[in-house]
Amino acid sequence: MTNNSFKCGFVTLAGRTNIGKSTLLNQIMQTEIAIATHKPQTTRHLIKAIYQDEESQIIFIDSPGMHIATDQLGRNMRKAASVAIQETDIVVLMIDARSEFEINKIEKQIIDLAISSKINLILAINKIDLVTKSRILPLIREYVSYADFKAVVPISAKYNDGIDLLLAEIKNILPINSPLIVDGSYTDQTEKILAAEYIRAEIIDQISDEIPYGVAIKIEEFNEIFNLDNKRERVQIHAAIFVEQENHKMILLGKNGRQIVALGKASRKRISEMLDCPCDLMLFVKVRTDWRNKYSQLKELGYSSQDLSL
Repeated sequence: MTNNSFKCGFVTLAGRTNIGKSTLLNQIMQTEIAIATHKPQTTRHLIKAIYQDEESQIIFIDSPGMHIATDQLGRNMRKAASVAIQETDIVVLMIDARSEFEINKIEKQIIDLAISSKINLILAINKIDLVTKSRILPLIREYVSYADFKAVVPISAKYNDGIDLLLAEIKNILPINSPLIVDGSYTDQTEKILAAEYIRAEIIDQISDEIPYGVAIKIEEFNEIFNLDNKRERVQIHAAIFVEQENHKMILLGKNGRQIVALGKASRKRISEMLDCPCDLMLFVKVRTDWRNKYSQLKELGYSSQDLSL
């Protein structure tokens, strides 16, 4: 592939919460970069992943799901999503194949933001494994009558169906450009960030009420141990779990500490696999009242300001 036909640019995955953006990103990258759970508002910040083959380099941005914000964290998430939609080469709007046959307010906001910034739009209809094919065509008609989509691709992110076609459509639209990333990295998510996200994912999966939305993770210590050959053989991690109420702390600890032990065991397994070496994980639960509305605490946890800089 010659340089004068190489494609490169930014692609933002946008949509409402729990639509499958993180699942799609993980499928494209063939590794767990963004935590994907069954609960909405899982992604809290912009996640960048660099996909590269002989034809292209695509910098994917997994943006927080658009939703009605009720606290400062939510407003920051919406702002991050809006920036990602307006400062990119392509917006892939993801919708649910089970959606009503009309465009809802959130989807219109995303489309209008992209159009106002003259950003190319692709419609990805996700979860086609849950509907009959006859249901998809009326949905397509509704969206293409509202906006000029450069492509419409039915997919199942969960089952890796239609993703090759989606990538092909993205490459068709991206500008001819040299690679923007030349150091071989594939994400901006550091091992510390991923460790914190894996812990949060386990809390979301194991605890079934509203507590996960009031939880934040901060890695306070990340100590690497190397052998004589300078090969990392162990990592020691101290992680603080911030909650908003004392009773939330008690639920996370569980009776006789059983819940926090279960969270630690599951998190340690995921983190060790990611680090490719054993991991010692120590979890501490701390109460930070109303942290989602306090600027200093949002800044400390990395939720204050986000952009698309590399």
